[in-house]
Amino acid sequence: MRGTWPRDRWGASTGDVLIFLATLSIGAALLYPAWSVRDFRQRVESAAADVAALRAAAREARDDTGFWPDSAPAGEAPPQLQALGGVGGIFDREGYTLGWAVWEVVDSIPAPPPADLLDPADAPIDEGPEMMPVVRGLGAIILRSAERDLLAELLERYSDEGPFVLDSTWVLVLPERADAPGGGPTFGF
Repeated sequence: MRGTWPRDRWGASTGDVLIFLATLSIGAALLYPAWSVRDFRQRVESAAADVAALRAAAREARDDTGFWPDSAPAGEAPPQLQALGGVGGIFDREGYTLGWAVWEVVDSIPAPPPADLLDPADAPIDEGPEMMPVVRGLGAIILRSAERDLLAELLERYSDEGPFVLDSTWVLVLPERADAPGGGPTFGF
């Protein structure tokens, strides 16, 4: 009985298995882009939420003390923001690592006149006002990721705040706010 299927045998033939596997792989190939886009969107939302939480906590620390939190290595929370770090903290996630830095900027402002020269008319004519250095701090949120699309999304999302990308690092600088306590220039750190 050539070419007949025995009626008492159950199961699938090799051809049936191959057809099933081909159908399964076509379905997976059709669904993979949707899964990867959803996963990417979740990483972008997670990174944006972490940046917002770090920015809010850093600004709150600045408002409370007059100083930005101390700088910390990438993946670690500064001592003043330990609630955000630790196990399950926002500083080390799958796909990106957050960091915090304080950059000191030195500006010059006119120095007050010496006590013996209270009248500006007594100042020497050829010399301009003496300048005095003022050090102020700028807080910086640093996000490192090998995923350039994630960095590009964050760059676009925060474009009005002036972030920049350098190699695999996205940086958002938080300038001093005039309404914060000690909001003017900060002398020393």
